[in-house]
Amino acid sequence: MSLKIVFMGTPEFAVPILKSINDSEHKILEVYTLSPRKKDRGKKIHNTPIHVFSNNNKLKLRFPDKLDSEQECDHLKKLNPDVVVVVAYGKILPDQMLNLDKIKFINIHASLLPKWRGAAPIQRSIMNLDSVTGVSIMQIISKLDEGPVMMQAKLDIKKDTTFEILSKKMSNLAANKIIEALDLIEN
Repeated sequence: MSLKIVFMGTPEFAVPILKSINDSEHKILEVYTLSPRKKDRGKKIHNTPIHVFSNNNKLKLRFPDKLDSEQECDHLKKLNPDVVVVVAYGKILPDQMLNLDKIKFINIHASLLPKWRGAAPIQRSIMNLDSVTGVSIMQIISKLDEGPVMMQAKLDIKKDTTFEILSKKMSNLAANKIIEALDLIEN
């Protein structure tokens, strides 16, 4: 059996995780990401890394401006996912969405919660000279990064570790762990 998944994510960090789910037996119903934006000097439109991956893999995309509308909740209800996986999406899910029946909402956070809740956890780990960090997979509740933690995986930080190196390692670690977490939910 496989789970029906809605994925919500935006940056490069989320791509290996989406790829891992896409390569698994689980079915991705739709991918939410931020809308394409004008960027750089030429003000050219740029798609998010998740948008690019989804297009390349023929995954259905959605770019809602607001999540706290009746229309958006109805859309998610009609999709009827078992699980919504959120990875650095860039929007906070409203209570009316989190309270939809029979849908589990989980988040992958780039720290060992409760340490470094909120934005920029990888940078904060490096700036504070942490020797260990990791990823946490948790249930999403109204309070930001405060839901019950389902699982964690640790990663050592070396003194010469850069944000790019650590981000890539953490993303790959999370890509492995998300399948384990989905299997736990399924069983």
